[in-house]
Amino acid sequence: MALFGKKEPERKAPGVQTPQISKALPKEQKKLAAKGTAGARTKDTSTNTTYLGKNLQINGSISGEGSLLILGTFEGEFDLKGQLEVAQGAVIKGNINATGVSINGNVNGTVVASERIVLETTASIKGRLVTPKISIQDGAVFDGELQMSTTPEPAPKAAAPETKLPPKAPPVSEIK
Repeated sequence: MALFGKKEPERKAPGVQTPQISKALPKEQKKLAAKGTAGARTKDTSTNTTYLGKNLQINGSISGEGSLLILGTFEGEFDLKGQLEVAQGAVIKGNINATGVSINGNVNGTVVASERIVLETTASIKGRLVTPKISIQDGAVFDGELQMSTTPEPAPKAAAPETKLPPKAPPVSEIK
């Protein structure tokens, strides 16, 4: 029984060995961890992160739960319940819908985040951002529309040219 924060040592059954699991991280993740990136990556995502490599060019749509780190080129849609990170040098053409988004590469499309969007120093965005919270670092380039709300609204449609109606005749009234 542990009292006042003292922890008793765990006892192992005799003859049972615990296997050692190597936690080898890809070199891109080591670089990111060394930089100490804050913001959208506050949780330990190393155990549940999916990587799309630097040399990949993917067309399609991705959906699911967990964290995703994009290092290559992607054209399509993202629907993710988790964190999405676009690394420096990565290119995305399409729409992103995720819990949190951190961008350090190029994105052309609509980005919707239910919690937060972080635009890092080398981010280049052309499109629409919808989020309740945003952080834009010095050096980030954003060309588009920003909507800060919890529910995304559809993009405004181009106004149709007004058609000229003939002027209405004034109402005629008789006074007797």
